[in-house]
This record gives sequence, structure tokens and C-alpha cells, in this order.
Amino acid sequence: MPDTITRRGWLLAAIRAYGRPVTTQLAEQMMTGSPGPTSGRNTARKDLRAFARHGLLIAVDVDGRRIYHPPTTPEGQPPMSNPLMPMRDHERVLGQIERGEVRVGPDTAREIAARAEVAYGDAFAGSPAEALRRQMWAAAVASVITTTEGGMAA
Repeated sequence: MPDTITRRGWLLAAIRAYGRPVTTQLAEQMMTGSPGPTSGRNTARKDLRAFARHGLLIAVDVDGRRIYHPPTTPEGQPPMSNPLMPMRDHERVLGQIERGEVRVGPDTAREIAARAEVAYGDAFAGSPAEALRRQMWAAAVASVITTTEGGMAA
């Protein structure tokens, strides 16, 4: 399957290859060589604003004109993130955990189990399957809260 590139991806690659700050007018001129239909000044302006909003470019006003330039690291190199490549799953999940969008850990597992218990009750109470389920649950909880030294986690 061939790799496709979006209009914005193409423009960002062209700006990074150019290596100097760009204006809306220059971005519009860069878009004339893009694959697919050409875009006008308003489209270039929207694309540049979107790049700035996502941190891929930095917008600066100079003499009443807005220019955009790529951000650099302290070493003077452009950041390593590539907006043309999709984010890997582990990066996405770790970001969700850091932002508090996803909760993890034994306390969260206990809350989920308590909600399931309230919602479904003891549907299999007294059966051998229920006894096995309770044993497996106890083993799972014990493995989560046991430290590597064999004691209980604080």
C-alpha cells in the first residue's frame, strides 16, 4: 500500500526543508508544487495556524506581519516528532495516563470489580464456577498488590 501524504503534511515537510521562517504568501507559493489540487491564501493561512496550534510551528509577529518558524530543541535541532507518522499505541496510552484520561492500578481494578459486582450480583452463586471465579479473583488481586519481596504493597 503506497504511503499517502496530506496537503498539510506536504506543506510542513516543505517548510522544514526550507529551513527558514515562512509567511502566508510564501506558504501559498510552496503549495503550488504540492501533489493534488493547489490551495489559495486562506487555505495556507489555516494550515499555518493549525501547525502553530499543535506546536509544530511557532508564530511570531514582526513589523505587523505574522511569520512562522519550526521550533527547535536546546541543541538547535528540530524536534523528533513526525506529524506525518501516526502515533504509536504505547505513546498514545502513556499520554492518556499522564493527562488523567485513563486510570490504572489496583485501586482502579477494585472499583471496576465493585461496579461489576453491583451490576451483575452473584449470578452464579453457589456453583463450582462461582467458587473458581472467586479464587481466580483473589489470586489476581494478590498478585497486583504483592511487592517483589513477597509482602503486601503499601
